[in-house]
Formats: sequence, structure tokens, C-alpha cells
Amino acid sequence: MGLSYEVIKGITKRGYKVPTPIQRKTIPLILEGRDVVAMAKTGSGKTACFLIPLFERLKRRDPTKGARALILSPTRELAVQTYKFIKELGKFMDLKTILVLGGDSMDSQFSAIHTCPDIIVATPGRFLHLCVEMDLKLSSVEYIVFDEADRLFEMGFGEQLNETLHRLPQSRQMVLFSATLPKLLVDFARAGLSDPVLIRLDVESKLPDALSLKFVYCRSDDRYTTLVTLLKYVIPQDAQTVVFAGTQHHVELISFILTGCGITNTSVYSSLDPSARKINTAKFVNKKVSVLIVTDVAARGIDIPNLDYVVNLHFPGKPKLFVHRVGRCARAGRTGTAFSIFSMEDSAHVLDLHLFLNREFNINDSTVIGTVPQELLEEEHLTVMEIKKNHNISGVLRTSENAYKKYLSSRPVASTDSNARVKKLKFFALKPLNDFIEQAIPKLADAAKSGSKKSVEQLAEEERRLQEQKHELLLQMKSFKPHNTIFELNNSQKSVPYQIMKAKRSQHSE
Repeated sequence: MGLSYEVIKGITKRGYKVPTPIQRKTIPLILEGRDVVAMAKTGSGKTACFLIPLFERLKRRDPTKGARALILSPTRELAVQTYKFIKELGKFMDLKTILVLGGDSMDSQFSAIHTCPDIIVATPGRFLHLCVEMDLKLSSVEYIVFDEADRLFEMGFGEQLNETLHRLPQSRQMVLFSATLPKLLVDFARAGLSDPVLIRLDVESKLPDALSLKFVYCRSDDRYTTLVTLLKYVIPQDAQTVVFAGTQHHVELISFILTGCGITNTSVYSSLDPSARKINTAKFVNKKVSVLIVTDVAARGIDIPNLDYVVNLHFPGKPKLFVHRVGRCARAGRTGTAFSIFSMEDSAHVLDLHLFLNREFNINDSTVIGTVPQELLEEEHLTVMEIKKNHNISGVLRTSENAYKKYLSSRPVASTDSNARVKKLKFFALKPLNDFIEQAIPKLADAAKSGSKKSVEQLAEEERRLQEQKHELLLQMKSFKPHNTIFELNNSQKSVPYQIMKAKRSQHSE
């Protein structure tokens, strides 16, 4: 790519060896000075796509001018991550970077602007506020990046972005990175970019090859118990796991339940105080806790490079949202697993997802879809019920129940075809998911510790057969239809109840 020694040294120091597909496509074009709109999913290496050309363009410190590069991010967390990445990747570049965030001291930001930085990383609201208050001239800006541009518009920053755009010189180079391409963003790109190049690398329906998808079916009332069972018996305790909740009201309830079950966790949601969000995110990234509970809004600004597991506690209404959630793990050559807990009200959306991903939905494949073994569910059910009865969380429980109703009503409706197909599927006949049988049975764990591989395999097979026998028996019980009603039990054929029911049955059979 013809990069300078300082840039190559920073890339090598960071441990990068081979560029990702999005980097191979975008970096040469940006280096040529073209305006670019790139659609890239989380974990694709998009940050380096705009930082490497930025370093090549600015070269070295120039205190005689104002800021020459501006990077706008939708959230504090993403802006901070970008700022840190600039420091790491640009370690050998003589460039000054400042961070401008809402909620931080205005005075310190005034002072930082007066130092004539080369690069400004900012959130749109606070940056425009500074521009107005300081009557800041942006004539020196020659390179501007809109990171997660779709999210910028979703969060209502459209007006601030347009106002910022009007303050920039016509000669600037603009780069937009986005996971999706909504109409507002298309209109903005047409108005602000000069002959842009669109780069799209199958971002909407492509999942990492090393990512395993698992679906756990349960009754809606058993959703939290199923989550606890997953975290205690299947997912390793030292694994980094992100749990996606439908609303921020559920985040608090989940945290109470997991804490009560002895599972260390922390949480991040959009209305949480910025400093608390920063602290909680750091706890998870630094592995002080193993579980991070998030909402979709809050998660977009968090980057976790070594994520092992994702759990969808509440199934998303859009397949694209599912891809955004689970695409956070199995990155950079690592393997990962995404567990999706779903109930009958989610089943049509599960079918829609498989159509979107062009995957077959095989209800009989217990390696991919199944239930929790009943004995494990019962074991954790009592604990979860006790926590729910705690008077300290009665208000949280009530609020989360109302929030779930709203979540379901506001969620996009599944397709007509999927709703029709669901009625023909026998979800009640699902077998236990293999992951539970293989990892959740205590005697298998004991056998594994003894080092006898053969005995573990034998016990696993025995347990699998036992579970299947139990499953068949339960199915027979569910499908059993008695010939007589309760009124006819222990009554002679001459009794009044018996004669009434006999007449009723003959009437219906006519």
C-alpha cells in the first residue's frame, strides 16, 4: 500500500500482519483521496481503515494550523476506544489528538482546542457546542470521519451533523463507516460527499465462519431460569459472555437474578450515567466479572475483542439486529458460540432469521436446537423464584413485565409464511440440547476429572439415551387422551353422571 515507516511500525507493534477484507478494499481508495461510504460489521477492522490513511495524510505535527482531522462517534464509549486506538496505532507518529465528549469539563475542552491539535475525536453534540461557543473555524479540517454513521442518525444527531458539515471547507475528504444504510444516511451522503465510492462486503447476512449458533426453547416463564442454567452448567465460568436484554428494565432484573445465583456480572444501558458505564465496561473488559448485560442501544458503542459467548435472552425482531449482536464473538480467528433463548412468541422470528441467513431450520437437530433437561431446570427454578419473591425487586419485576409486553408489541411482526409454518412445528417435542447433556451432568464432569476418556463417552451416551427415554415418556403423557371423563370414573353405568356424559358424547359424535 506504500505506507510510511512510522505507520508500518505502529501496525507491526499492534500485532497486525494481514489486512482484513474491508481494509484491503477501503485503504487504497482513501489513500487516493476519494470520499468513501463503507458498510462494515463489528470486528471487521474498520477503525484501522480510516486511521491508517489519516496518519499518512497528516504525516507529522503542525501547531501552526488548527485541527486537520475530525472523527465523530455516536457514543462516549466508541469515541474513547477510537482515541485509545489512535494512541496505540499512531504510537510512532508525532501527532496530537484530543477527546471532546459530552459531560466532561467545558473549560478543559476550551484549553485543549487552543493547543491546536492535529486530530479531534468527538461526539457530535458537544463538538458543535464548542464550535458555537468558541466561534471555532474549521477551515483547516481536511479529513473527516463519521464512524457508525447509521447510529449517529438513529440517535438524532442529524441536525448537528449537517451543521458541522456546513462549517467544513469544500475541499475536505469524507469517510463514512456504517453497519446499515438507512435513507437518512443516503441523503446525507449525497449532499455532503463528492462522487463517493460505496463499499459493501456482504455485511447484512454474513456471520463469522467460526461462530456456532444454538437455540434453546423454553416456556416464557422459564426464560430467566434457562439463562441461569446456561451460565452455570454450559458456559465456562471464566468465559467472557454478553447477555442481550430487550429493554433496560430487564437489565436490572437480570443483574439481580444472576447476582442472587452467584454469577458475577455488570451492566450497561443507554440511560446509565456515563461514568458508571465506563466503570462497568472496564470491569468486564478487564475480566473482573464474566458476564456483561446490555441493551442493543448501549452495546453499539462497546468493542470487546476477545468475546467468547453471546446470549440473546430476548429474541430480536429483525434478523439484521441478530447479526449485529452475535457478530461480536468469533472474531480475529477465535471461535465463539451464540445461544438464543426463545419461546413460542419468538418462534416465527426464529424461522425468519434462518430464511435471512439462508440456513435450514431442522427442529430435530439437537446439536443446534433443543430444550434444557427438566432436572436441571427444576434445580435452578426454585432459586430464581425465591429471588423474584424478594420484596426489594418487586417493583423491578413489575416494571420488567410491562416492558416485555411493550417490547413484544413494538417488535416488527414476523412474516406471514413463518407464522404459518410455526403452527405445523411441534416445539413441545424438542429434545434436550446436546450441550446440556454433554457438559451439564455432574457424573460426566467427575468422570472427566478421573481422566478416563472412555468412561466419559459411555456415560454421555447412557445419559443421552436416558434423556431420550424420558422425552418419549413425556410426549406420550402430553398426547394421552382418556376415553372417560372425571364424571365417569368409579361410577357404574347406571349412575346419573355416567348416563349424562354418555348422552353428551353420542350427541357430539352425530
